[in-house]
Amino acid sequence: MKSMLANSRHLPKHQGFVFYNALSFQVVWWSSVLWLNLSLVLTIPLLFVHFILLSSSGKAQYRKIDLGLMLKIAALGIGIDTVLSVLGVFEFAVFPWWLGCLWLHFSLSLNHSLAFIRPLPLICQALIGGIFGTLSYLAGAQFHAVNLPYGTVVSALILFVVWSILLPFAVQCANPYGFNRRSKARSFTIF
Repeated sequence: MKSMLANSRHLPKHQGFVFYNALSFQVVWWSSVLWLNLSLVLTIPLLFVHFILLSSSGKAQYRKIDLGLMLKIAALGIGIDTVLSVLGVFEFAVFPWWLGCLWLHFSLSLNHSLAFIRPLPLICQALIGGIFGTLSYLAGAQFHAVNLPYGTVVSALILFVVWSILLPFAVQCANPYGFNRRSKARSFTIF
């Protein structure tokens, strides 16, 4: 671990920020799933750290972009999770404030640590979303952060469809902002 941190000092500023962004999302996911609403003590300050580090990485001009994207994608994600809860796909022991914060952090990853997804064909984006979005919720259920009343298989199928649509849409929402983007035609390629 020490050598990894020592080597990270030699990264260009923006690459160091991307590394931080990926690491912070993992910290947020794990703390949210394990500590639920208690995690907000850690995860909310990390939102501010994101914007502070973004400024110091030479990308201060993207603060407004990240803020706008964060609000749009988080609102969409929270809305989708609310609908899935009303439909009985999810059950939570207490109101999941932590899940809203997790959506905020996910949206901040789209233009940084998840930017590698953007140039992929649409079918690959859909598969990545379907597989990993679903696995994220199934893992959360294993840690008792969420209950899946329809069972694992039915819930997984529903989540696969939702995330197969949601991730490519979120990537396209981030696309107009010009982060490491190839041509627009490429971003809509199916194969």
